[in-house]
Amino acid sequence: MEALLTHSVLSSLVILLMAIVADAVWRWPAAYHPLTLMQLLAARMGDKVLPGANHAPMQHYISGTLAAVVVVVPLVSLLGLLVYLAEYPVFFEAVILVAVLDYNHERYRFRQVLNSVGKNKKTLSRESVGYMVLRDCDRLTDIGIAKAAIEALLLKFYYHYVAVIFWFLLAGPIAALTYRLLLLLSWQWHPRRAGYQHFGMPVRKLVRLMHLLPSLIGALCMLVVTAGGSALKALKNAPARDRTSLLLAAFAGGNHIRLGGPAFYAGRKTTPPRVGGARDVKYSDMVYCRRAITRAGILVASLALLTLTVLAAITGQVSVP
Repeated sequence: MEALLTHSVLSSLVILLMAIVADAVWRWPAAYHPLTLMQLLAARMGDKVLPGANHAPMQHYISGTLAAVVVVVPLVSLLGLLVYLAEYPVFFEAVILVAVLDYNHERYRFRQVLNSVGKNKKTLSRESVGYMVLRDCDRLTDIGIAKAAIEALLLKFYYHYVAVIFWFLLAGPIAALTYRLLLLLSWQWHPRRAGYQHFGMPVRKLVRLMHLLPSLIGALCMLVVTAGGSALKALKNAPARDRTSLLLAAFAGGNHIRLGGPAFYAGRKTTPPRVGGARDVKYSDMVYCRRAITRAGILVASLALLTLTVLAAITGQVSVP
């Protein structure tokens, strides 16, 4: 037990395993989740310091950057100090990782959309998918609802689940916490929200840089569990070359469906291209896509645990027969 609590690689292995299992079988109630408080704090911060529309874009950039520093730095510093001073920091590290991983909320919301679409409750389906996406949902068709739910579950798998595990492996739970808080701010202050076009851009650019490599790793794992040949073909033929379109194209091609297309944000229409396969999404595709994401999640978690096991063996923290 003493070795488990003092050796960093071995304790990281146990912490990650506990967090992955906890996320798979338990959903932290949103009303009591610490990130819910951070989301409310971010919303109030944005309301207080968001410059008016008559201010120059540079003023928005500066205000957004300083607001992010005020929200993130004190909390990360205090928790980092707490972990450093604790006699057994593994407990606090485990709690932090369980809190920031927390992908089960997205699975739960997707199941709600899946159930309401299956029962042909269009109003409830639009309301349910509204908790997953930023776009306007009041005019979504059945196909639009299914596509929006699949895209949200997929992109949050890359940007949330895989990226949190990646930063935990790379630099520990405090780094994972820092990334997760910045991701929360980038969603809360999304540039497509009215008034946040420039204010949220500094955090968004930083977060996009931080989840570049995790997205690539997650996409490679997704290729393994889907039709890789079709995914690569769709990736090659994608009319847009931005990261989101490429990720959607690879997944949609691997599942032989079509994703993307026009969407409304705060009453304004955007027209990203449709990517992927040749046919529109059906109800059954929601089930198949959820299974594909689950398989990719198992593969990502297995690779992460295997990496830590190998590192523990190399450093002599576990014996290899």
